[in-house]
Amino acid sequence: MSVFSLAWRNLLRQRRRTLLMGAVVAFGFAAFALAGGFIAQTFAGLKEGTIHTVGQLQLVDRRAVSGTEEKTLEFGLPDAARARTIAAADPSVDSVIPRIDFVGLATNGARSVPFLGIGVDPAPEAKATFAKELVVAGAYLSGDGGDGVVLGTGIASALKVKPGDSVTLMATTPDAILNAVDAVVKGLVDVRIRELNDRYVAIGVGLAGRLLQSSGTVSKLLVFLKPGADENGTAERLERALNAAGYPVVARHWRELAVFYGQVRMLYIGIFGFVGAVLVVIVILSAAIVMTMAVTERTREIGTLRALGTRPSGVLRLFLAEGVAIALAGCAAGAVFALVLRAALNASGIILPPPPGATHGMPINVEFYPLAYGAGLVAMVLTMAIASYFPARRASRVSIVEALAHV
Repeated sequence: MSVFSLAWRNLLRQRRRTLLMGAVVAFGFAAFALAGGFIAQTFAGLKEGTIHTVGQLQLVDRRAVSGTEEKTLEFGLPDAARARTIAAADPSVDSVIPRIDFVGLATNGARSVPFLGIGVDPAPEAKATFAKELVVAGAYLSGDGGDGVVLGTGIASALKVKPGDSVTLMATTPDAILNAVDAVVKGLVDVRIRELNDRYVAIGVGLAGRLLQSSGTVSKLLVFLKPGADENGTAERLERALNAAGYPVVARHWRELAVFYGQVRMLYIGIFGFVGAVLVVIVILSAAIVMTMAVTERTREIGTLRALGTRPSGVLRLFLAEGVAIALAGCAAGAVFALVLRAALNASGIILPPPPGATHGMPINVEFYPLAYGAGLVAMVLTMAIASYFPARRASRVSIVEALAHV
């Protein structure tokens, strides 16, 4: 008879203790699986949101990486249409969109509010980013943008304007001249970062060129790649092609630009690691108590096995097999429980509180993350093996006479 077969018989003989320990393992495994799935979904959503905001790659003037831009478009890319065409010719590139970054004042004639402006090419911008999805009133820019402007709801409230109203935008040109243009509010967007929502202004690159008196020049080009494209290889090819064409650019990866993503990722990894360590310790202590009780109650049985010729290593293997068997059965039950609870949570529509700096929470969504299930299985098996080893080791060293005389 194999050691695992004998272990299963012993576990079935002690159903109450087996169910208790199996429940501990099942809940521990489910906690690993659900926490891992939640964190994986958080990382995936944060990554997607970051890429849709800053692009997978950004092509900027080399001076913009190490220098500080003291005036608008000081490190801009001239003749951006040509650079955009060169970048779009790469087989891995899905789309290239221009961006003009500038600051200024928006006024309704009675009140002026500082803003952070972006000049965009409306159609590609709406397709590659979440711009259209943020619109809560009116519509997003269309065509070349014309004289339209899209405002964050915060700055629109401060100016007391709505779609159809007129505003005047003022900004400093690259030659340090104050210029102004009139614009019509086309739509309002609810940007999910409060500070940005209170300052957000988007206009077409044509209107931005008129305001800044710098037609054809942009701050950067955002590059979106096709699924499965090699980011590093594409970045190198784009740099070579544009440098050869007279554009001294650097391709910056989204991870370099998304400092917040890296900080949140490390925070979640730290939290998950700490909670996982605490969970393992709790399971080890619970299992150790149960296994110590089992060993104590079965001392005479151990003495009988030893008297029949079972070696100490055989006794040790038997208890280790029982611990591993409980772990495997508990993990199987925990996997079923985790999948059911995951489905219930995803269908519940529960809205999580907004993260720091955001204005809206998001619905809870727990991803099926196989790595978390694998990590939970390994953690529970090792935990039960460790918890079983020390009581079993002590029991295997008890003398036969002492074990048989135990009461």
